[in-house]
Amino acid sequence: MAQAQKIEQSVAPSAQESLANIHALFGSQSSAGLIYDNLPANIRTTICFTARLTKEHASMKLADMDDFAIAKVQRAINDLADALKPLAHRPLKDFK
Repeated sequence: MAQAQKIEQSVAPSAQESLANIHALFGSQSSAGLIYDNLPANIRTTICFTARLTKEHASMKLADMDDFAIAKVQRAINDLADALKPLAHRPLKDFK
């Protein structure tokens, strides 16, 4: 029994290794990249439009963008989040 437990413990990867495997599986290098890459296309298009990037950027994975484009995406996400926060989760009657 002790030998079986020892084998199980040595086989289990660390949390860091598990996260690295998940990122590799989905072709992403970061947790933000994993989230961004799995957003619906219309949301990525909105972010890229706000960031003043090209239409091609909306179909790219975050890891495939250069550092300048990634910085613009990050700034656009923060700008949109801050601007939309007061409007989020309001009932429809508030918009009439």
